Amino acid sequence: MVKTQNVAQFVAVSDLSKPANEQEGILVEVKGAGGDTDKNKAKALEIVRQMWEQEEIEADLFPDGITLEHIFYVPAITPADRARKANKKNQSVSPIVEGAQEIIQLTKLQLEAQEASEQAQPYIPIIQAILDRTRPLTAEEKELAKDKKYGKTIEKLGGVIATQEEFQANCSGNGVLILNAIAWQLNHGLNKADSEE
Repeated sequence: MVKTQNVAQFVAVSDLSKPANEQEGILVEVKGAGGDTDKNKAKALEIVRQMWEQEEIEADLFPDGITLEHIFYVPAITPADRARKANKKNQSVSPIVEGAQEIIQLTKLQLEAQEASEQAQPYIPIIQAILDRTRPLTAEEKELAKDKKYGKTIEKLGGVIATQEEFQANCSGNGVLILNAIAWQLNHGLNKADSEE
């Protein structure tokens, strides 16, 4: 399994006066347990302020300054949460926070898929031989295929890929708001600061 550290994710929304579907922001990760606590929120605010002071964020990205009101907790979202949420008409999180949740969950699923694929890698010749039906299995391949790990590994990989595809298919597409915010930073913030040096 992929080890997960105790971290809490927050989004610093740049302009609260914009409509929710046009808001952009910066995803911030805070080390520490507890999730949505005042302490973690304050840490997230401090990280964003430091980025702003170090000119990693352009001043006009936060026209009203950077306060705790700009910091929103991004709760972890699971496929089960997504299914429950799809049944609700009212969304309590802004689109950019929803996009951040989806990116975080998709990243976790991608890591699980890659780990499962790496575990299944020794079985590729067996799978190809079975699917192609062009040759019998070698003595070594037969022993590998008889091992309990073979079936469990293939089944685990199939389950992880199915979960990943299902979650991706049900995503809102709001993850692009985070991508847009990163692109904006690179085009207007970091790259500009580099070119001025």
